Amino acid sequence: RRGAFPLCSLTSPRGWGPAQDDEDQELASLAAMGFAETLEGMAPDKYQQYYLNYTQLKELVIELAREDQHAKRSRLQSADLMDLSGQPVGRFQEVLRAELQKVNQFACVKHEALFLGLRRVCDDCNSLGKKARTGESIAEELKEMSAQIDAYSGEIVHLDSYVRLNYVGFQKLTQKFDQCLGIRGSALFVAGLHTEPFCNVRFDDILILLGLAWSRWRAATSAEQSKDATWKPPESFVRNTAKYWIRPDKVVLLKTRIVQHLPYLLFGASTADQEKLLDPFALLDLDYEGFDVQSAMGAYTGTMEESQLLSSVYFDSPDAVSYQERIHREEGARLVRFRWYGENNLEPDKEVFIERKIHHEGFGSAQSAKERAILPQKDVLAYMNGQFDIDGYYARLAAEGQYSDKARKAMKGICHEVNTMIQKKKLQPIIRTSYYRCAFQLATSNEVRISLDTQMSLLNEFREGGHKDEPWCHISSDLLSKSEIYRFPFAILEIKLQNVSETPQWLRQTLADIEAIQVHKFSKFQHAMAFLHPEKVPLLPHWHQDFKEWHEQKNRIFSYNSKSKLTVSKVISSRESQDELDIPKIKAIVAPHGEGHMLKDMQNLDPKGIFANERTLLHYAEKGMYIGALAIVLLYQPSRSCRMAGLALSASTAIFYVWALFEYYSRLGRIVGRAKVGKNALLRLDWVHGPLVVGALIMLVLVISLAEAVIKDTHRAHD
Repeated sequence: RRGAFPLCSLTSPRGWGPAQDDEDQELASLAAMGFAETLEGMAPDKYQQYYLNYTQLKELVIELAREDQHAKRSRLQSADLMDLSGQPVGRFQEVLRAELQKVNQFACVKHEALFLGLRRVCDDCNSLGKKARTGESIAEELKEMSAQIDAYSGEIVHLDSYVRLNYVGFQKLTQKFDQCLGIRGSALFVAGLHTEPFCNVRFDDILILLGLAWSRWRAATSAEQSKDATWKPPESFVRNTAKYWIRPDKVVLLKTRIVQHLPYLLFGASTADQEKLLDPFALLDLDYEGFDVQSAMGAYTGTMEESQLLSSVYFDSPDAVSYQERIHREEGARLVRFRWYGENNLEPDKEVFIERKIHHEGFGSAQSAKERAILPQKDVLAYMNGQFDIDGYYARLAAEGQYSDKARKAMKGICHEVNTMIQKKKLQPIIRTSYYRCAFQLATSNEVRISLDTQMSLLNEFREGGHKDEPWCHISSDLLSKSEIYRFPFAILEIKLQNVSETPQWLRQTLADIEAIQVHKFSKFQHAMAFLHPEKVPLLPHWHQDFKEWHEQKNRIFSYNSKSKLTVSKVISSRESQDELDIPKIKAIVAPHGEGHMLKDMQNLDPKGIFANERTLLHYAEKGMYIGALAIVLLYQPSRSCRMAGLALSASTAIFYVWALFEYYSRLGRIVGRAKVGKNALLRLDWVHGPLVVGALIMLVLVISLAEAVIKDTHRAHD
């Protein structure tokens, strides 16, 4: 299933430490959250009958489990799932298959309806554009068409939710059945779900069609036709990037929101190319009357995908020098990676992009940038080992007339620079990131680009002694251990602005609606190093703790569930959640100056603020010492009025010290908190009432001194 987020992401990534028995009761309660109620609440009334009948199947599991308790038999094995005669598993499978057939049929029928409906909408938008160019008024028709496209967006989001909820429902029911009856067939059944039609609904084609519909609608509203173009990546990127984590169940919703404003950017394909590849029968430009739509659908194969597989191998030394430079954000820190697009079966002529990223701090005039060169894969290993003739290679490119002189010169410079770094710092492949990326951008501009990475897997590429022989990286036939792969639970949204200072309003609102989490300086490379090579990194990313706690909690729940037998009473009383611990709980706050999305920021404290707070406390303490000294002097005076005044000043001084200490810790908390909310300059850090308190205390001293002087003068006058 493509275009959304993998169903395999619903399985658990790599775990952490051992379980803790003393937390079993707490963990048992975490699993009781109410999936049946969630399924019923999220299903629209008009589609309720087409959802998995979770309640009925759960009651069947309870009934079969009760019957099984009275029937004495040996433990069932997985092979019993194939025998439908005289076994409880047979009754369960019969109902399960009927529900599965219902879900498959609805998902396929709805996908086909969306596909054909969006094609008609594209055709209608094209007709509106033609009418607009003739000078006709189409304002009302455009408004109605916008509402219609928006309705299709909602139906696509519902289809995504339908697939997810039913998948989780089948998974939970089969697991309950296994636990109650003591068999082991759920893993086989869940694995088989990935081949079922409802789990293989192609979201790519309907999302691309939705984007085309919005593009044609925008063209119809525009006075002048937009020029069609094919996007080509520049050799150098200078950009301002913000990164967000997106929940898997919000990915399709996010895509439907983005295509309303920006078209899909497919590498090497213009909008016209997208229409031709998606629709070989040119249904977008034909009259539907008298046309055999079903025949055309039968021949349709769906050859275009809205997401492209992208893999990057990052280089570092055995002691992680590059990682430490990057996480300490050293000025001019460089990072090397080799990147390719699509599958990689070690084809000799496959293009591999040699990329160098460089970091510059914000206080300088230079901006962080990524520059790249291209090498054929057959030369990569020789290049890594310093045995490749870079000058000779680019001389051959010049003789063949490939690329411009400027591009060849820039790429040759990058190749020399990266090769020098590899040899000098003893860099070698250490981790790989692989994910599906879709991008949204105007083909004629690089100012605003949105990319969304899903299904991200992180792999260990490190070899003791370096990479001396082919293959230079892992290939698809390699066997990896569980500790060598890590599946990232979120989708990653990147908003790249070039010469644009502010995120568009519609996008800020979308980020709030999908509960996006903006992560300050998130790095795929740093995350992979922290979890695949923790022994090499002395300093961990600021988001690491949230993921560590997530893994530990999943491990404890798994251990608890594996030790405890699920009884009928537990099945009846359980209220399990649909997502439970599929994603970590991130400690984040509402981002300032946004529309409500969340922010995960590091605690980047300014030492000057801490020291200024301490100096202020010392200044206040100094004033208190003066008043305290006067109080002590008055306490030792023979006059009763002096001693009373000294007592009052002593109490006031003590209260003053307590108040100053309280304000010190309160402001320290605000200083730390300000770092967590993106350095909010509007947050006051001064002691607003401090001068008033000190002034009142000094006034008290003056009043007491004046009163004492008046009393003495009065006594002298009487004498």
